[in-house]
Amino acid sequence: MGKPTDDDYQVLFEDCPAGPAILEELVYIYGRNPFVKGGHEADRQTAYNAGAMAVVNYIIMRINRANGVIE
Repeated sequence: MGKPTDDDYQVLFEDCPAGPAILEELVYIYGRNPFVKGGHEADRQTAYNAGAMAVVNYIIMRINRANGVIE
């Protein structure tokens, strides 16, 4: 089996029955502003949040490429 294609992401998150709800939940939990006010621990939480948000953004980018929204 090869690497997943943009179309694979589109099928998984748009065409599978639970896909849209799963993507919506991921966006709700991890797609918000990652910034946390505070000191050193807040910086660590911000970095963690930004990493989680990057994964959601990557999934959305792959879906958008499959749908021809972006190149």
